[in-house]
Amino acid sequence: MFFDHLQGAGYVCAHRGARARAPENTMLAAELGLLLGADFWEMDVQRTADGELVVFHDDDLGRTTDVSARPEFCERAPWPIRLFTLKELRSLDAGTWFAEADPYGTIARGEVRPADLGRMRGQRIPTLEKALAFTRRNDFPMNLEIKDLEYAPGDLSIVSQVLRQIREAKAEDLILVSSFNHDYLAEMHRLAPEIPLAALVEGDHPENIEQYLADLGAVGYHPDEAILDEDLVRRLSGAGIFVSPYTVNDMDRALSLIDAGCFGIITDFTHTLRGRLDAR
Repeated sequence: MFFDHLQGAGYVCAHRGARARAPENTMLAAELGLLLGADFWEMDVQRTADGELVVFHDDDLGRTTDVSARPEFCERAPWPIRLFTLKELRSLDAGTWFAEADPYGTIARGEVRPADLGRMRGQRIPTLEKALAFTRRNDFPMNLEIKDLEYAPGDLSIVSQVLRQIREAKAEDLILVSSFNHDYLAEMHRLAPEIPLAALVEGDHPENIEQYLADLGAVGYHPDEAILDEDLVRRLSGAGIFVSPYTVNDMDRALSLIDAGCFGIITDFTHTLRGRLDAR
């Protein structure tokens, strides 16, 4: 299982792939996460209008694709991903925006290789099938986040769909499933108790975290780093809970949380944290 590949603490998780060096949730970002030394990578799963599963974070397509420049899609603003078919999504450029915006300043600082910059144009929204195949082929553990289907409350069918694709890829041993929708986690535990789970949390911690996670069948806890302190990390890790906060881009903060016992650090700056850890 996932935690058999990663034993100990202080692991680097590439948030949406190597997000500071490549367009997030693309196969280029996944490849660079592996190349730059991440121990595992995190990605987001959503469902298309025709029921396919794709790797994408936002509810709409405007920020990270060229959809606003495509005349055939202009009248569909704000371009919710759930109303686009897989064929339509695969026609979009999901990479050029990064080269143009340089959101982390990594291009300006010379941290992005020219070859990678050239590959950004034309990056596509990947299918979950393709992402799982990459994880399996490279034995690269994956934190698979199921995004909440807010337009279909109570619909748990995405859970069984995700599980089917995990099994078809024969990637069960490499997957940690996480979600802010804890009903999804409970359903995954019911369907596949062997798949490890992590509860994503923001705003406030649930009361009696240890019992709450046990009731869900979750072994991992992924809180917003803004609500996490080192004392809580020590308490939870001491109770056998795998704590991996998001999104930690301050490296001193990341190292402090690791020293307190965090299993993993979910960061945009994969290469920076890997370098700091390797230099210890």
